[in-house]
Amino acid sequence: MRKTFKKIFILCIYTTVVSCGLKGSPLPPLTNNPAPVDKLNVKQAGRDFILYWTYEGRYEDNRKMDSFSFEIFSLDGKIQSDIKNKGNIYWTEVPIKDFENEHCFRIRVVKEDNYSDFSRYSCIYPDSDIPKKVSIFNLSIREDGILLEWKSEEKKFRIFRSNDENIPPIEYSVVKNSNEFLDRNVQIGNKFCYYISSFRDNVESYPSEIKCEVFIDIFPPEPPLKPELLKKDNEYIIIWTESPSKDVVGYYIYKNGRKINLTPIKTYYFKDKNYQKGDKYSITAVDRAGNESEPAYLSVE
Repeated sequence: MRKTFKKIFILCIYTTVVSCGLKGSPLPPLTNNPAPVDKLNVKQAGRDFILYWTYEGRYEDNRKMDSFSFEIFSLDGKIQSDIKNKGNIYWTEVPIKDFENEHCFRIRVVKEDNYSDFSRYSCIYPDSDIPKKVSIFNLSIREDGILLEWKSEEKKFRIFRSNDENIPPIEYSVVKNSNEFLDRNVQIGNKFCYYISSFRDNVESYPSEIKCEVFIDIFPPEPPLKPELLKKDNEYIIIWTESPSKDVVGYYIYKNGRKINLTPIKTYYFKDKNYQKGDKYSITAVDRAGNESEPAYLSVE
């Protein structure tokens, strides 16, 4: 009996197959099968179906998978279509050949000779009553963002945005009963690209042309308010009320036309010990893009 127990004990130490009564289960075996696409989305844009989905690129055991491809199927069989992507967002266009019946699609992932499970079918009924495409579309820079303006007889619009001309078909914003949209979610020096689709119910128009703009702050801030000179002992103290502009980072002081401080000061006062009668001062506000306001003037009498 003791010899038998000893053999079992040794097996428990050296084997990785038998759990020997320890709590927990061994890790699942590795697999070369790709994880499936969770959800395939389908919408209509003009006379095309737009199929789009997200995919992280992992095996079923959650290991990262570097290279892979997709196969798309309708009820009639496999579809040949060019697939675009932006990060982990993928999409493709499929022409609508039949407006009378429901169309269903599913997708699977291919890794060499291995296939994922199919996604669930995503189905859609197309509509031949297609909204009109936005024909005139312009961008312009405003102080607080990028303004999109367009002309259209339609009433509802979807805005699509990216940092280059490769724009995924996932809406960025929706506009109703207006032909303009101010995008305030922009950063100085960054490029932003847009297109617009009008829509009715679940049918979109063909997309407008793509327009891009680099957001640059070219608008000077408002000047500081109510500058005053206060004499205290042998010093002159210049005080002012802050500029109403929100992006101001500081102020420059000029004396007789010459800038006194090379770095913007963040306070609302400045002391000058070397003043003379007739000296003229001006104060400007400067924003984070380096734009200076009009000066606010005062002088020593």
